[in-house]
Amino acid sequence: MRDYDFEEGNLFNCSRYFAGFSSFRPEIKSSLLGNTLRYAPDRTFDTLHIYLDLDLRQLGKQIISGCCTTRIRSFVESLGTLEFDAAEMRIAKVETKARNLKFSHSRNKLKVRLPVPMDYGEEMPISIHYRIRSPRVGLHFVKSGSPDARGPQVWSQGQPEESKYWFPCHDAPHQKATSEVVVKVPKGFVAVSNGRLVSWDVGSSLFHWRMEQPHSIYLISLAVGRFSEVKDRWEGIPISYYCEKGREEEARRGFGKTPKMLAFFSSRIGVKYPYPKYAQVAVSQFPGGMENTTCTTQTDAALLDSKAALDTDFDGLVAHELAHQWFGDLLTCRDWSH
Repeated sequence: MRDYDFEEGNLFNCSRYFAGFSSFRPEIKSSLLGNTLRYAPDRTFDTLHIYLDLDLRQLGKQIISGCCTTRIRSFVESLGTLEFDAAEMRIAKVETKARNLKFSHSRNKLKVRLPVPMDYGEEMPISIHYRIRSPRVGLHFVKSGSPDARGPQVWSQGQPEESKYWFPCHDAPHQKATSEVVVKVPKGFVAVSNGRLVSWDVGSSLFHWRMEQPHSIYLISLAVGRFSEVKDRWEGIPISYYCEKGREEEARRGFGKTPKMLAFFSSRIGVKYPYPKYAQVAVSQFPGGMENTTCTTQTDAALLDSKAALDTDFDGLVAHELAHQWFGDLLTCRDWSH
């Protein structure tokens, strides 16, 4: 869980979410434990793998378009209708194996009708083509020239249940799946996501990231900017600090104790860091940190110059988000009321 006071609804310490951005407040109240008993939402199918094929080359217009292909496995007999969470997006078409499917989309729910019901345990890929413009939450666009920002940039924020604002999914913490993010960005920009970098086509500015261990949907991450990568290492595990170009020394100053923290938590918890890489991406207008699996999003306030480093550090924030790779990512609550 992030640095958010769910009971009182107040931000404190290094707050994880848009302080001062009233239109970007997370939808918390509906997720909390109160007088009415809460349970993890039912699923008629299991999400096995999510493959996002995205085009983010129109950063200035705040447009994202692409296709989300989800491989599912039926949990019930004779499954004839599939329901996805899909908020404030335009659905162009839904298909499976090049066959168009009928669908309806209202009240943030996408219902897909199958021509032949699925049997229990049967698997099937479902491809949803969609387009979003100026998303309210889920993806945040940092405009170039903003007084408090270096941009343009784009970053995602899925917790608690806001991944559905940038791709169709079963948006609940108990659903875990492997994932891939393939994204086209403007030339000169870098896209960072979960897992390992499968390929980077410099000519077309196409990035392909793959997360091979199942993780919760809200932890699927994307950050785009004119980033430099500062490389580090711990016991054979690659560590990266991404920052805007020209701030490499500040990134090493802000995040440089990460290898020692990895050693500390691995020793004290008794489980070695469980993923193949760890990255931290410093972005603008993100006042805190978010423990996206293998790819933490951090405030660029952690990029300290030599004078600021005499008086303060962000070691607490860096350690906090790293600890969540075990508690929150590897081990995840079934429902937000937990």
